[in-house]
Formats: sequence, structure tokens, C-alpha cells
Amino acid sequence: MPGKTALLLAKQWPEPASTAAGRRTLDILDLLAEAGYRIEIASPAQPTPFQASTGYGEHQIAVNDDRFDAWVRALDPALVIYDRFVMEEQFGWRVHAQCPKAVTLLDTSDFHSLREARHQALKSGQPLDLFHPIAEREVAAMARCDLAVMISQVEVELLKQHFALPDWQLYYLPFLVRELPDMNSLPGFDARRHLVMIGGFKHAPNRDATNWFAEAIWPRLHPLLPGVECHVYGAYSDHAMHRLTSPKTGLRIYGRADDALTTLARYRLNLAPLRFGAGQKGKILDGWLSGTPTVTTPVGAESMAGEGDWGYPLSDDADQFAQTTARLYQDKTAWLRVRDAGCRALADNFCYTQHAAAFIERLENITANLQEHRKRNIWGRILRRTEHRAEEFMSRWIEAKNKAAGT
Repeated sequence: MPGKTALLLAKQWPEPASTAAGRRTLDILDLLAEAGYRIEIASPAQPTPFQASTGYGEHQIAVNDDRFDAWVRALDPALVIYDRFVMEEQFGWRVHAQCPKAVTLLDTSDFHSLREARHQALKSGQPLDLFHPIAEREVAAMARCDLAVMISQVEVELLKQHFALPDWQLYYLPFLVRELPDMNSLPGFDARRHLVMIGGFKHAPNRDATNWFAEAIWPRLHPLLPGVECHVYGAYSDHAMHRLTSPKTGLRIYGRADDALTTLARYRLNLAPLRFGAGQKGKILDGWLSGTPTVTTPVGAESMAGEGDWGYPLSDDADQFAQTTARLYQDKTAWLRVRDAGCRALADNFCYTQHAAAFIERLENITANLQEHRKRNIWGRILRRTEHRAEEFMSRWIEAKNKAAGT
């Protein structure tokens, strides 16, 4: 694909050291670059000191600003990727008008609507309700795109069964691991001490997991492991998180880890007590890559490995979680069994060579047959003619208002 341009329209500049979503974004961009695309990234967000130095083109854009139209038309991308459904809502109609032949992808990183539904069910104690307003918006954005790239096979099946999205409009692409770790080169059971948790605190599931661990799990676990501490690392930590620090019991909240794999490799167990969320979990992947066995919940395990592939019973019960953690911390044989299960999961599910070529082939097929591909996407065409027009007119109204105010 020499000479073709791929444009990422990003809600935030990618921060792979802060979020799994940032890593996922760069996985896709690097894969496209290797396939011959010239990569450009545009975002309305302010730059941060933690964003990746990608080496790709970077452009500051603004929402509700018609200067984007001439800019994207001149760029003439062959492929446009939206990294959140809100980016498709804001810019999708402009891209469709200015670059009608560009293939469009929505990369959700995780199915935001599922995460939100689980969060609401946890807070309210009510049954899971998938059909809420955010789901309407996110699924509509998927339907308007040529392809929705999903990081979870569970979410692909959910979208097909509950939201009637067709199989040909969905594509499963997991985290991509280019090189499997050599466990013999990593610290073993006896060289490691203490427990670790890791995950950015801008992500609501991580904040909840840390609070739940501090309030419900640690009081049960600490007496089972005298002298053992738990260290929690997270980008964008704040006072609400740091207040959970308890030097007396050994629970310590830190800020971001400079290098996640190096940090994790010092600890005996990696904990991921997630009560809600969606998609694949970067913290669990990093645990496996660093040879650090992970104890998690059914939500944490979802889309990472099968229920019977962890080496221990998955549970979201605080007592059971504490018991499992204590046993694995003390039992070297069980610890090795769980570590090896993680190695198998990496090899079976995340290898770059298993997924890279097939993804590029899918893009090539869509590009070569774009007219036919779009012809059968009747709901996408209907939504562009109706619901999406409301977003266009709202944006144009804000645009006109801003110009009249001289901003």
C-alpha cells in the first residue's frame, strides 16, 4: 500500500505507558506503518508530557471548526480511524463529506457501553441493562463505519447477538505481542516479594478495584500474609487514591510506574480485582509478560483466557480472592502453575504473527470492494441520512456561534 495515508482521529494523544488503550492504539498504527501506510495523528486534546514520541505526523485540530474540512480534504487519507465513538460523532460527517472514498474504522479499545452498563449495575444492584443511551450512540457510530475493530471476542459476540451488527462489519484484533518472554531470564518465585497492583487512575474500573481491595480484600488478606505489603501503581493518582495508603498494614499507593514490566518483575503476585470493565486488560498482559502470576476476577479474566485456563478458581468474592492470593503467594508449585498458564495464554491468543497479516488483508478486501461493502450496510446509510445529520447541524450551529462571538 505504498503512498496511502492512515489518519487517526484521537480523543487523547496516545499514552502507552499510562493506559492500555494508548498501547492498543500504537499497536494498530505500527501495524499499518509496516504495511506501507503513512501515519498521521490528529487530536483536539492538549499535548501531555506523557504522550508517546511516535515519529508519526501529529496535528492539533479543533471540534466544531470548519478548518478541519479543508485540512482533511488536502490530506486525502485512504483510511481514517476513530479511537472513540465520540470522535466519530464529532468528525465522521466531515470525513464522509470531504473524503468519501476513505475506509473508516472505529476502534473501541473496549466496548464502552458494556463497561458503563456493568458500572451502573454494580452501583445500583440492579440487573445488567445493555440498552442505554450510550449504547445507542456507540452502536450507531459502529454502524456508520466500514469496520468496527474490537479487542474482545466476547464483545464481538455480544454485538452480533444483542445489537444485530453483522459479522462482516466487526473484526477481532487483540493486543499484539511481538516477542514472547523467556521465563528463565526473569526473577523466579524466591527472588520476588510482596504484592502489586497497576493501572491508570483516570480509568473508573481501576479506581473502583483499588477502593474495593483496600476496603474489602486487604483486611482479609493482610492477616494471612504477615509482613507482606501491597504496592499500588497508577498514572494520574490523586488524593482520593493516596488516602488509602496504610503504612501500618503495608498498603501503599504510588504514582505511575516508570516501566511497568520492570516494576512488575520485582513482585511475587500481580492483583487485578476488577468488579466491572470491558475489553482486554493491559495490567494482566503485563503481568504475563513480566512472569508475574495474576490473580483476577471473572470480569478481569474476560477475553484474556478461558475460565479454566488460570490455574485457580476465578471469583469476585472478597474472601475467596484473599484466600487464592494467600495460597499462591506461599505455594511455589501453584505459583509456577499459574505463571505457566499465563505463558500459554500469551502464545495461544496474542502473538503478532497470528493476527497482523489477517487484519491487513481484511482492510485490503474492504478497500478493493468499498462500494459493495457500503451498499449492504443499509443501517449505516440510514443513520448518516438521519441521526447523524442532527450532530452535523449542532456542530454547525456551535461553529457559527463561535464565529459570531469572535472565538
